[in-house]
Amino acid sequence: MSGNRRSWCWELGIVSTLAIAGVLTFFENFALAQIQRDGTLGSESSIITPKLIDGQSIDQIDGGAVRGTNLYHSFEQFSVSAGSTAHFNNAINIQNIISRVTGNSISNIDGILKANGTANLFLINPNGIVFGSNASLNIGGSFVASTASSLNFADGTKFSATSPQTTPLLTLSVPIGLQFGATAAPIRNQSQAKPDGAVNIFRQGVGLQVQQGKTLALIGGDITLEGGNITAKDGRVELGSVAGNSLVSLSPTNQGWAFGYEGVQNFQNVEVIQLNKIRSTVDTHGEDGGNIHVQGRLVRVAGGFLILVDLFGGQSGGDLRVDASESVVVEQDTQLFTQSLSNGNSGNINVTTQKLVVRSGAQLHGQLTINASDSVELIGGTSIPVFRDGSDLISSGLFSATYGNKNAGSITINTGKLRIQGGARISTSSEGIYRFISNQLTPKNTGKAGSLTVNASDSVELIGTSPNGSRLSGLFSGTEGPGDGGNLTLTTGQLIIKDGAAITVSSQARKNVIYIGDPTNLGKAGDLNIIARSILLDNKGKLTAETESGLGGNITLQVRDLLLMRRESKITTNAGKTGLGGDGGNITIKAPNGFVVAAPFANSDITANAFSGSGGKITITTKNIFGFVSRTRADVERLDPEEINPKNLRTSDITAFSQQNPLLNGTVQINSPDADPSKGLVELPVNLDDASQQITAGCNSGGKIASSSFVATGRGGLAPDPTELLIADAVLADWITLSPESENRAGSLQKEVGVQAQPNTEEKSQKVNSVNEPTQIVEAQGWVIDANGKVVLVAQVPIASPHNSSLTATSCAAN
Repeated sequence: MSGNRRSWCWELGIVSTLAIAGVLTFFENFALAQIQRDGTLGSESSIITPKLIDGQSIDQIDGGAVRGTNLYHSFEQFSVSAGSTAHFNNAINIQNIISRVTGNSISNIDGILKANGTANLFLINPNGIVFGSNASLNIGGSFVASTASSLNFADGTKFSATSPQTTPLLTLSVPIGLQFGATAAPIRNQSQAKPDGAVNIFRQGVGLQVQQGKTLALIGGDITLEGGNITAKDGRVELGSVAGNSLVSLSPTNQGWAFGYEGVQNFQNVEVIQLNKIRSTVDTHGEDGGNIHVQGRLVRVAGGFLILVDLFGGQSGGDLRVDASESVVVEQDTQLFTQSLSNGNSGNINVTTQKLVVRSGAQLHGQLTINASDSVELIGGTSIPVFRDGSDLISSGLFSATYGNKNAGSITINTGKLRIQGGARISTSSEGIYRFISNQLTPKNTGKAGSLTVNASDSVELIGTSPNGSRLSGLFSGTEGPGDGGNLTLTTGQLIIKDGAAITVSSQARKNVIYIGDPTNLGKAGDLNIIARSILLDNKGKLTAETESGLGGNITLQVRDLLLMRRESKITTNAGKTGLGGDGGNITIKAPNGFVVAAPFANSDITANAFSGSGGKITITTKNIFGFVSRTRADVERLDPEEINPKNLRTSDITAFSQQNPLLNGTVQINSPDADPSKGLVELPVNLDDASQQITAGCNSGGKIASSSFVATGRGGLAPDPTELLIADAVLADWITLSPESENRAGSLQKEVGVQAQPNTEEKSQKVNSVNEPTQIVEAQGWVIDANGKVVLVAQVPIASPHNSSLTATSCAAN
């Protein structure tokens, strides 16, 4: 029995010893496999001590080479598994912990990187770096992860990961650059870590997080945030993707570090995307808002968030800068926010690239400056509702708004081509605070909407609406509360607005919501100014500066060649849309060397009307104008007595009147420089010396009837037959082209003017302005001189007699 016991105890001892040895071997192998020093620092090499504290595996890293406030570490391998911590046990006075990996393996970080005090941590591995879903930081300073080959210093020395010296020349100077070798390996972040339960603004894990006001930088080849988060409150986030043989400069700032790409010839790609429906988020919101800089060749943000401001807390926004040598694509409901949804200031978003594409419900919010040398394209939206009743959907686009007493930021776009379609939009606004759950809107927005400026050297195309028609594609600046709307200025070569798209400056209350306040207390609309070689409005395309109450905005168009309006297109500055007061705005169209054209029965109108206030002023200066009818209020009332609205008429009309008060009509002024009153007029003499040489009748010549003609030249005051289109040299008069199918708005057979002509009949219809068609014109058969000495053409030559000596007749026979 005792022998069996001794045998059992001996076996237990062996097992215990093996177990202890196994644990030690595990830690040793773990240390060797995960973090392994390379010995290049000699006696100052890193000392790695595995520990198990409160069930957590910790690799404590001591030693290293100290130079002033810099601490250097060099590793053959460096990875941290999930549930583990790599603890740099530095002295408190250390400012920069600089670590390199000289082996050939990627750094897989899925645990915690920890350092003491406020030291900055640099991790350099030219083979690549991956941050797993559990990766997190526990450091007091900034964090820089890079796949550069070396870190350069101000005194000219380098701490190289690809050419490590046995006894490297280490320095106490400040690092100034990241030097890349022939290739630049990628960096990937998938971290959703919640250290101590920390979450970001969307209640996701903070992921990789630095302390408030510090820098977090990923500088390498392709940079990918794949369901991974980065958080740096009031700090700085740098995502830089470069190609091989690049030099990225760095310099210390109040937020940690700033980076420069002057020494970079080629770039690679940056992607901020989803992983298993988990969005990637870069969050720098705080009291002042942090800064984000993204640099690459192609920058793609799909299903992610880049946030620089506390959306609901009212803090000020920071700056988001995206620089892409080729293109920037923002899609899949991505949101880039630098503006507060409360009372904070908007931050700045600056995009510099060749091509910018925003689609599939993606939005950029803030004060925006877009420099896209080739093109800007905004496409569509999503089926996600803006309001509870589903009456409006989220649009793709660029937005700047104020919701309180501060002015909204401006939007400026400089590009070659701008194309907006499918309900996408660019908008600056002064908006009330909307509560989705209660469907209530409170108009506390006393701040002014920002200005919207577009410079597109080639063209601007605005096309269509959202699939349900709730959102028009286009450019917008407006207010829905007491704050004023902003001005909209567009300069381009060719402007095309069609299929319901619009350019609008407005002042109007939001529809389908419960208003908490006075919906009639609205600020004034801004002004709309457009300069273009040509403008085409087609199929309900619109240029509007309308208000529900208060003054209408003003529209100024400067057109070099042609303004063409087709198929129910509109240019309007109407006021009092809801039956309230307010004067119509002014419309000024300047095309002194061009043409203003509309199809006569296309119902394309130019209006500056008001409901109860005064009509505005329309001034058109053009070489020639075709297809429009300039109508008074009385004209419109006669044709549409129920609403007195020119849009109910089939003709293309120009109007400026008050619907309620005939005494408050506006003015319409047409200036045609080619119609010079003194041009082409010759004063005829009172007495004709040789009448036979001045007027020729149709005479027989050699037994044949000679062809004769009568030509009237001058300012075009002699109107052509009203059944014909206006000719090129005619001055605009109150003529229209009649149509047998003309009907009023209700579909009745009320004639537009007089009695309508019917087909297959010899009867002539009454013409415009009650002017009857003249009787048949016959060839003059002679002329007479009346008692006053005037020459009178006659159809039949009177017979001269001695009793009528005051008339001298001339006939063909006399000639």
